[in-house]
Amino acid sequence: MRILLSWVKEFVDAPEPAGELARALTKAGLTVESVAEERGETVLEIELNTNRPDAMNHFGVAREVAAIYGRELRRPKVEFREAAKPAGESAAIEIADAALCARYVGRVAADVKIAPSPDWMRRRLEQCEIRAINNVADVTNYVLLEIGQPTHAFDLDTLGGARIVVRRAAAGERLTTLDGVARALDRESLVIADAKRAVALAGVMGGAETEISARTRNVLIESAWFDPASIRRTARRLNLHTEASHRFERGADVEAAPWAADRIAGLLEQLAGATVLAGRIDCYPSERRRTAIPLRASSLRRHLGIEIPPDEVERILEALGFRLDPREAGWEAIPPTWRLDVEREIDVIEEVARLYGYDRFPSRLPAWSGGAEAAPNARAEQRLAEAARSLGYDEAITYSFIGSAEAGRFGSWPAVAVRNPVSELQDVLRNSAVPGLLRAVEWNLNRGQNEARLFEIGRLYRAEGGTFSEPPVMALAATGRAKLVDFFHLKADVTSLLNLFAGQTFHVEQPTDSAYYRAGHSAQILADGVVIARFGEIHPELAAERKFRHPVLLAEIWLDRLYRLGLRQPSFRPLPRMPAVDRDFSLLLPEGTPFERIVEAAGRPPHLVRLEPVEIFRGEQVPEGKYSLLLRAVWQREDATLTDEEVNGYAREIVETLKREFGAEQR
Repeated sequence: MRILLSWVKEFVDAPEPAGELARALTKAGLTVESVAEERGETVLEIELNTNRPDAMNHFGVAREVAAIYGRELRRPKVEFREAAKPAGESAAIEIADAALCARYVGRVAADVKIAPSPDWMRRRLEQCEIRAINNVADVTNYVLLEIGQPTHAFDLDTLGGARIVVRRAAAGERLTTLDGVARALDRESLVIADAKRAVALAGVMGGAETEISARTRNVLIESAWFDPASIRRTARRLNLHTEASHRFERGADVEAAPWAADRIAGLLEQLAGATVLAGRIDCYPSERRRTAIPLRASSLRRHLGIEIPPDEVERILEALGFRLDPREAGWEAIPPTWRLDVEREIDVIEEVARLYGYDRFPSRLPAWSGGAEAAPNARAEQRLAEAARSLGYDEAITYSFIGSAEAGRFGSWPAVAVRNPVSELQDVLRNSAVPGLLRAVEWNLNRGQNEARLFEIGRLYRAEGGTFSEPPVMALAATGRAKLVDFFHLKADVTSLLNLFAGQTFHVEQPTDSAYYRAGHSAQILADGVVIARFGEIHPELAAERKFRHPVLLAEIWLDRLYRLGLRQPSFRPLPRMPAVDRDFSLLLPEGTPFERIVEAAGRPPHLVRLEPVEIFRGEQVPEGKYSLLLRAVWQREDATLTDEEVNGYAREIVETLKREFGAEQR
């Protein structure tokens, strides 16, 4: 935005050099990007945040200068003589949609003489990059740059019924705007209409049929307040960005409307010989008042870290247009109508800070007492992540949102819906970590990363019976092309993770419902009868949907159940000095006999340190309904070497137990 320094100085005394003013404005939040001399005029190029439309004009910048230096601010002069005839006899105004137009002020200027603007006005407009047109149009643009209020001038004699109606456009209604483009309107567009048709796009651009021309004699001045969101939607929908829409869509000052109408009326009397009819036509259905904001002295100290004298706080805020009412703990601050961005106590504190000067705050660290406290189960989570990485898995972080179809397919409970979902594919909070991890595997495979091993530790979301919970979960996914990953690889990895915890009764069994796992290629692990983990190869149909060419293995570990067991505490045991002795048994066992039951049946006989399966065989030499298991048992004493006689006795005891429990046959 281009600001002429001489124009600013009409409203505030500013003897400082332009460079010093530029630095002061920048420190106060109005960033001056450049200072240049053009045709004898000092021009400041200011970059404004979108929440500061109040400073998007010369008077607004002057207000900032006056507040920074504590100087008097002078308002632009409004001087004219009113005729005896009331304006209401020449024009009528009606607001049909008060939600989108809070206020509409009209002034009537009669007997206007259309002519070029004087050189001083043309020069200022052109230096602010606005083309001069005629004295009436130029005055509206001049007031826009001066005080920031967009206005419009209608040729009153072309308005049907000399009437203004602010309403929504009718379906299929059309309007030719000042740029000569015929535009199709819809019900979302707010228009200014006369008794017959739409004559302007409210807050955006006027219409060609009622524009000021050489034949114009009577002018209706419009100065209004329109809903910012409505103007923004209309401008974007029609791809029509103007100086007026740029300000209205950021929030205009509702109290500036009558002031701007009067300022234009005075300039038209001065520059166009107009006769200003008596009174304004001011439609203001429901007065808008700013809500008082409590400002506590304790909050100022807490946020700013220093004690700013109360007199200085009051000087700053009153210079910015705030009304202050002292209270025991501080003040009640009522923001000015031109500062719609100030809504909370912290906004008021920011105003004090930026005008007091951020450079005046000492550099120091905030006071701190106490220390950081680890989250519950943080140590257990860290151990799991370290163990997973040591097993060759990379950590993935996926979205907490999934689609409702995925939630129904993979989740164990109803999903929690999101009120404002980003898309249909992310409309619920996840009740399973599987969809996100499968997408991560798919993403890697599609980019040539064929050896994918991923894990994620996160939370699921559950709402039942009026309560909300976020149970933690760990999920693993593994696949490979060069080195295929199978069920037993994943089982070993899951077992390694579970062995970090103190559970002594982990039990592996086939799940009754394989869900999205391949039948016969999945298992679940229980501790004290509670399911802790589930893992296996994904179902072929699911793999085909994702176009996986190689087996993909999944594991889910429910951490809230696992954490209850507690981490296994490290213990020390001296290395045995005596050698271990092992025996292999080739046994025929009934099909379906799980290895966990064999271990349970064998129990813990003296000196038995390990019982492990070596090989499973099914073939022509094995009777139907049976399978061959090569079982290895290892014994070891700490105080003596075991004799063959002792080991043979222990071996016979194991074989007899398995024969008795399962009908095992020794081959």
